[in-house]
Amino acid sequence: MTYDLIEVETRGAVGIIRKNRPEKLNAWSRAMAAEEQQAVTDFNNNPDVAAIVFAGNGRAYCAGLDLQQQQADVDSGDAARSAGRSADEHDESWVEFCTRSKPIIAAVHGYAVGVGVTTMLPFDFRIAGESAQFGFRFVKMGLLPEAASTTLLPRLVGVGRSLDWCLTGRFVGAQEALEAGLVRDVAPDDELLDRAVALGEQLAENPDVIMRRVKSLLSENQLETDIQLVQQREGKALEWAMQTPEHAEAIAAFLEKRPAKFR
Repeated sequence: MTYDLIEVETRGAVGIIRKNRPEKLNAWSRAMAAEEQQAVTDFNNNPDVAAIVFAGNGRAYCAGLDLQQQQADVDSGDAARSAGRSADEHDESWVEFCTRSKPIIAAVHGYAVGVGVTTMLPFDFRIAGESAQFGFRFVKMGLLPEAASTTLLPRLVGVGRSLDWCLTGRFVGAQEALEAGLVRDVAPDDELLDRAVALGEQLAENPDVIMRRVKSLLSENQLETDIQLVQQREGKALEWAMQTPEHAEAIAAFLEKRPAKFR
């Protein structure tokens, strides 16, 4: 498929999606978001791909919402579109979509602001380049955090830091983001993509269907207070896993003293 606002490639078992609006610092638009979702869907359907890396071309990962698009939506009386809300309440959200996906890694350099950072919170891993600057700057624009970030951010970094970052609107550097738990690792900018791809290749050693089920269980159970219900869900999932070809291959590999081959 041909894309206008992103670039897509595959390295080994890792699919790479690059935001490609460098002249606008990769500002978020609905059209770019639609292309990204299609690219993720294609990688999810590709058995040779185990993990997906998001990156950005140019000087920034994503400088936030395309303000020209946002103003046009407000002027037309359709602000809900820039807020990322569909007219169909039954449409799957970006958060739900990411939860169902193969593992997703963000490789972040330069500015990641507003929707540019909230849309990566549902990802499984975030790696920051040394130049990375994260900004929950909604308050500076008279706006509010979205994309489920008011629950996802506190889960990652705690309520105190979330309040600090969202109420001050200040920029958060790579090292502070690492110490807070927002990112997994910090790398020199010129090694950032390679570091993310290496993590994806590590994940490729594991079976896709099992990783996706692990993601689903963690998402479903992370705030569940009924321990019995959690164990019931785990039990059903484990019973399913024991009947998969992936489990059979793992057992055979163990008995034959060889690495398992999941793809």
